[in-house]
Amino acid sequence: MKRTLIFILALLLIVTSAFSWSGHSAYTYYLIQELPVKDKLVSITEYSYKEDREYNLEYLILEDVAGKRKFIDVPYGMDIPPDPPPVNNQLPVWQILSIYAPEPDFGMDEGLKLHPLQGLIGNSQGVRHMRYKIGVLKAFEADKSFLYFADLSKQAFENGDEYWGYRFLARALHYIEDLSQPYHNSPGTFFEMIGAAFSKNKANKLNNAHYLMDDYLIYLLFYSDDASKEIIMGAQPIFFESYEDYVKEVMKYTLDKFPIIHKEIKNVFGEKLERPLTLVDIENADKTGKLAKIKAETLSILSYSSSVIKGFLLDFLTSVGEI
Repeated sequence: MKRTLIFILALLLIVTSAFSWSGHSAYTYYLIQELPVKDKLVSITEYSYKEDREYNLEYLILEDVAGKRKFIDVPYGMDIPPDPPPVNNQLPVWQILSIYAPEPDFGMDEGLKLHPLQGLIGNSQGVRHMRYKIGVLKAFEADKSFLYFADLSKQAFENGDEYWGYRFLARALHYIEDLSQPYHNSPGTFFEMIGAAFSKNKANKLNNAHYLMDDYLIYLLFYSDDASKEIIMGAQPIFFESYEDYVKEVMKYTLDKFPIIHKEIKNVFGEKLERPLTLVDIENADKTGKLAKIKAETLSILSYSSSVIKGFLLDFLTSVGEI
């Protein structure tokens, strides 16, 4: 079994570049519009925590950067979500959650030595932002990243530190949102991975399919109609017994959708996947109606994941006395 796992991880090397489900800030902003405490003002505090989690300190930013659009992962010139500067050293909850949700993508998880098999998978960003399940084998730890920051957020709230409670919570949201991206749950079919291990062309196609899906959320949030926004905002919370259950539900639902979306991406874009695709490529395919099934399945994922995450937020914030 150990040799099989090492072989699988070696194959994963082809698809573990620093990918991310783009649009975390806007996704989170729409997600929390009905949150009871979204307009609550919170005083900014200094970071004062001793963690057992390693970061790339070159990119780890611990001061407040509200008003500077430091972590806003939206297209140039867009202003969703808003990012005004603090007033009287205070920020509303919605702003902390939305502007810091993209934070883990800005280098803090890159360039680290997290595991003896690190060399086989090539990038620590992938280790922390994905959770691959291939048959009975599992790899990577995005689910653990979510649980780590949920726990750290709880500690901050218990210490009366609302600012870092919400900022750590924003990081937790990042990782569970990542797991609503199909390619964060699977890189391709088992046989595609074997083929890609021996073919750069096949490896590039899997990489580019992943990048395409990352950018597709940006397209839905900023360039398409209002369907994604309405789906996210209209999702009704679903509750589960534990925080582990919340993240497992997102992973299970999205992984079940992966074969459908992966097949459609290959059908629609075909040989174009040999190169990185752009938002223009996505728009052109959308205008001709070729993305109808991909859109329907993606909106289904967004609807269910948003319901689960809203349930988690209400459950969590009630447990720490914020609601």
